[in-house]
Amino acid sequence: MQLNNKKNLKLETSNKPVLVRRFIGMMTLMSCLTSQHLLAACAVSPDSRYEFIDTITVNGAQLVAGADITAGDVIRLSPSFASYRYQEYWSVWVDLNGDGDFADANERLLQTSSPTDDEVEATLIFADDISLDNTQLRVLLHANAVSGDSCGYDSYGDVRDFSVSINSHIDNDNGNDDYALTTQPRGGANEHIAYVEIAGDSFTSGDDRGYKDNSNNKSFEVTDGDTIQLTPISDWSTDWGIWIDSDNNGQFDSHEQVFSAAAQRGAVVNGTLDLSNIVAGSHRMRIAMSGDSAAIATGFRYGEIEDYSVNVILDGNDNDNEAKNYGPHVQWEHDSVTVKIFRFEFDDVELTWSIGRIESEMAEIVDYFDKSSYGRFEVNYEIYSDVIQVGEKIAVWDSKEANDWKDYYADKLVALGETEFWDIDDNIIYLILAPQISDWGIKAGVNPGAMRVYDTGDERSQAGGIAHEMGHAMGLHHAQGLDGQDTVFGVGDYDSEMIGYGNAFSMMGNNAWDFGSFNLYYKNFFKSWGIEAEVPLITQSGTYRIYTFDQGSVKGDLGLRLKAGNGEVTYWVEYRTGDGADSRGVLVNTQGYFPDEDARSYYYGTSFLLDMTPNTKPDDLNDDYDDFEDFLDGALVIGKSYTDKWGAFTITPKETGGTLGTAGAWIDVEVQLH
Repeated sequence: MQLNNKKNLKLETSNKPVLVRRFIGMMTLMSCLTSQHLLAACAVSPDSRYEFIDTITVNGAQLVAGADITAGDVIRLSPSFASYRYQEYWSVWVDLNGDGDFADANERLLQTSSPTDDEVEATLIFADDISLDNTQLRVLLHANAVSGDSCGYDSYGDVRDFSVSINSHIDNDNGNDDYALTTQPRGGANEHIAYVEIAGDSFTSGDDRGYKDNSNNKSFEVTDGDTIQLTPISDWSTDWGIWIDSDNNGQFDSHEQVFSAAAQRGAVVNGTLDLSNIVAGSHRMRIAMSGDSAAIATGFRYGEIEDYSVNVILDGNDNDNEAKNYGPHVQWEHDSVTVKIFRFEFDDVELTWSIGRIESEMAEIVDYFDKSSYGRFEVNYEIYSDVIQVGEKIAVWDSKEANDWKDYYADKLVALGETEFWDIDDNIIYLILAPQISDWGIKAGVNPGAMRVYDTGDERSQAGGIAHEMGHAMGLHHAQGLDGQDTVFGVGDYDSEMIGYGNAFSMMGNNAWDFGSFNLYYKNFFKSWGIEAEVPLITQSGTYRIYTFDQGSVKGDLGLRLKAGNGEVTYWVEYRTGDGADSRGVLVNTQGYFPDEDARSYYYGTSFLLDMTPNTKPDDLNDDYDDFEDFLDGALVIGKSYTDKWGAFTITPKETGGTLGTAGAWIDVEVQLH
């Protein structure tokens, strides 16, 4: 049966996540020219009601008008659908001669050979001497075949046009632009950097066709004398060089070389970094592997060059983090957690919570963590079959201390066979449910990982509170706020400026009962969620598009990380469209401002939400519970700017788009590095 009208098509769809298959293509430009062009004039009007373009990224960054595209860049094309996932084709053109169409030879860069409902990824390869300014690039998602020229297409699909430059920042004469190559190496499957490891932190690379800018995707933390291991794929001798742009002037000077070595063929290279001429802070690092001559920072004929971000820590400024058993390096290492639930009763007070209620509330928690982790984390639970009888009246326990109760149930659980109760490295946490004892409230701790929940007779769901306590039992602090009174930052006085539960939107702040989303920094606590890879560390000025992180799926970069000028604080910029947040702006949490404010063992670092409109709701000094209210309007909204307290950057939200209430809602943030 042939279906000609999509709006009449009725199909059942599955709620199971779609497995993504990446189709790797190749784009090749054979033309050799340098010119300026007007935008191509031809217009197309595909019917985008049912399938449409979701995101277009180049090297992981959203493609925007005015972008400079370079040979070796990776373009990724992602579709979206109103309901049913149709099989579609992709095509990409560049108007090479400015004649208002894409019909000329070599102007179609990409055409997928078969339809797919998944994303498409391809590597751009241009002739060595091509350089184009202000020409038009067109991306077409299309249900039906198109001719070599896209003009006139009006069937099902979607189109995006961009004014772009190609290789314009590479000066083949003198390389004056930031980090420009005078010669781009010719790498390939048989000649590239495969693996980089510094002080135990590693990054697996691959065939990047001679050059890859990984600075937004990977950052290393380095100190003087760190060990380094470099693994090549090569049939020839290799010469290596590593540089760090210590003065951040956009080029790698000879005194900024921190490593050199040579090896035969595919031999692994080992050594140490010499940072004696490098200053602390955030910088660009370049790794070069030459296959036919000395490795130099500006390029050579054969081999590969890769750029990364580094945070250089010198003179003991690392605070001995790795020696501490708390801080930002402490993460939940597992991709799941199992909650073991034990019920207790007293001689004169029974537990009113039924098995059905426990299962209902745990189902809420399972769904919450599944959405928060984008399907990357699993919550399981087990309910011990018997209700444990304490054998005493509750009045006996009303006169005891909370620590007495903790000791009692710990001994009881171990006697029942929970011999791993004190193991803080496993993925099990315990929920102890009992009638209300004295005035004790719901509590949790990470050592051991256990929660204490009390039956107060309240029939409303406690699931949000339990999810909050699970965060503590795994290793999260409260999501705090930073109150500088009349300024965003105060003077660094912890006692007067720390606002407990100050993040009014977060699960670990003041929004647990309504299942507020974890902030991005706290999402990064869960190693399997892979958040850091989707929150790039910004090392270049530009405008960056980030997508809302609180809708249960990922449509692009979820936020930005920015290093402060003091080299110690990291800003996490996020776009939250739920939980009562202002969708016209971004929220900013800091990592490392009070690094030792809570040094309990096995806890992650604490986040502090900044108030970008300080003191609009001054604290009532007689009310200890209103302090977080000043953060409700604390977003940095469009048109307003914030400059790092230590002068490293200025950020300005510029524009929002997409559909609110979906993961496709976005905001553009301009970053100016100083």
